[in-house]
Amino acid sequence: MSTIKDIREKIDKFRSKVISALSEISELDITCKTVIEQHLKDTKLINSTSTVKIQAIIDYMYEQVNIGNWKEVRLFLRKTITITTYLRLLAHMKSIGNLSDDTIKEALRIIDFGILFGCPIDAEPKLLQVCATSLHSALTIDCEESSVSTRNLVNTDNELKSDSHNLNILDIIDCPSMENFFRDHILAEKPVILDNCINHWPALTKWQDQSYFIKLAGLRTVSIELGRDYTDSKWTQKLMTIEDFIKNHIYVASSTTGYLAQYQLFDQIPELKNDITEPEYCCFSDTDGCIDIMAWYGPKGTVSPLHHDPKKNLLAQVVGEKQVFLFSPQETEYLYPHKHELLNNTARVDPRKPDLEKHPKYKEAKGFFCVLKPGQMLYIPPKWWHFVESLSVSFSVSFWWE
Repeated sequence: MSTIKDIREKIDKFRSKVISALSEISELDITCKTVIEQHLKDTKLINSTSTVKIQAIIDYMYEQVNIGNWKEVRLFLRKTITITTYLRLLAHMKSIGNLSDDTIKEALRIIDFGILFGCPIDAEPKLLQVCATSLHSALTIDCEESSVSTRNLVNTDNELKSDSHNLNILDIIDCPSMENFFRDHILAEKPVILDNCINHWPALTKWQDQSYFIKLAGLRTVSIELGRDYTDSKWTQKLMTIEDFIKNHIYVASSTTGYLAQYQLFDQIPELKNDITEPEYCCFSDTDGCIDIMAWYGPKGTVSPLHHDPKKNLLAQVVGEKQVFLFSPQETEYLYPHKHELLNNTARVDPRKPDLEKHPKYKEAKGFFCVLKPGQMLYIPPKWWHFVESLSVSFSVSFWWE
């Protein structure tokens, strides 16, 4: 069992690297930068008054990164959040007299805010994640065991749920060779289901039980999408712990659908990444860029409306089942894309129940349909339209690459 001294030492050992990272935020105004630098170099200056100043800088940076388009936020602002979050964590650890579950919970809350709104610093890219791992080692919380397995919640008799008659069942192939996959699907830009490729993943068994997530990551704060889907005017996002998400949205019927969607969960909680393996098929890349690994976790009925993405996508189904509709880019004129710039990669047609009075051209669309089962991966080529609906409690992992 780690002691408070052990945790403090583990966290403090990164201080020299964080100090060296101050050069990464050289554009920060002199007042804020001076406060950060002074307290990093001499933690004896940290007291209740200085903690308020540190938190004020975090709050100010948060306001700055939430002005305008998130993609246009300057990196030094987000790096300042990461560095100041680390300093706030040092202050928290200094202020507590003993190591309890409540003080660890607060430390993890501080860390997750920094991960969510900050970004990696070059000097120590996994700074906050490693600090979180050290704190987890001291937790004594024993979460309630769940007698409910997601296996008991899966509908195993799924049929095509669409009024469209121009859909073909998507091909399933058994663990193709690298050469065949590259020739027949990457180069041909042809979707397909891959079977028996991820049978070795520990996630296929471990992730069936909600108590596994709660024990491993229940106290971690994540961003949950609330609403029917992102095109809904009532759609919003809310920060909550994974434990609260599971208890209030996964196994309890809620008036508002909650969805952990398109979320970089494995960057935030690396321990979960130990349960999966990057598919070897992702090596067929046109660039040296990294692979984006996203988590999709939600109850039955979560929906990603008909849309397309710019990258290659391997969607791995771990828990539950999803039905997926796919259309090639050549079918775009029949799918009625939104005209608004922010939604021009999303179509107005719902392939489960198309309204042919509003969208008469849809009857000309030709596409594919599949039910994706645990242990299968769906390859979706770039720019291919796809609609995804969870038929049960579901956990999927997508690998995006260029």
